[in-house]
Amino acid sequence: MKAIILAAGVGKRMSAVTNIIPKCLIKIGEKTLLERYLESLSLLGVKDIVFVVGHFKEKIKEVIKNNHNNFNIKYIENEQYTKGSILSLWYARNEMNDDILIMDADVLFHKKLLTKLVESKNKNCFLLDEDCEDTGEEMMLFVRGNKVIGISKVSSYDCDFKGEGVGFLKLSANDCHKLKNTLEQFERKGKVNVEYEDALHELLPQCAIGFERVGNIPWIEIDFEEDIERARREILPRL
Repeated sequence: MKAIILAAGVGKRMSAVTNIIPKCLIKIGEKTLLERYLESLSLLGVKDIVFVVGHFKEKIKEVIKNNHNNFNIKYIENEQYTKGSILSLWYARNEMNDDILIMDADVLFHKKLLTKLVESKNKNCFLLDEDCEDTGEEMMLFVRGNKVIGISKVSSYDCDFKGEGVGFLKLSANDCHKLKNTLEQFERKGKVNVEYEDALHELLPQCAIGFERVGNIPWIEIDFEEDIERARREILPRL
């Protein structure tokens, strides 16, 4: 299994922080988010890691250099990192040749969460948190039966229930070519100022993607400065 970690973004909604460091280098407790990712992946035996970098790429590389831990690290540069996050996934498309984990780089999470995803019986799988507030900022997953049938911040779909996506996807090697084709269609049409989840939404009719419920496992996505304080106050003590 290979992890593709999307760490190129500017993080413009918290520029007071991200004008100095990228989001993945925010410290929660004694460790950066990035160091925590490496720890969790190491525990699961995932050694092949692709980092898509852009904003402050050299700072990211420096931290990884000091925490290498026998990983096989590859960097892919998103030269257009100020545009939509879909380009980060598009630049990484040639790495989609194995079972993969696609991971946003701005999540603080308990190690059990990633274990749940990797060990899921669903070959293709999202992590879904039903205990969430839908304020319009959350990337929501819409479920019918045992499959995710929609993913969006702004649209709603006829479904049995919905929940927030954690920002991680497990995709089997057999279905990677479908995602590659979808990404290439977006790029060919010039749809480059959208989020990568737009491509995942287009992928849903092409292959079945299941889900695992987060339950009470703690996690938080760091989108705003107040999320940093909440992560330190509420999530860190539970890790």
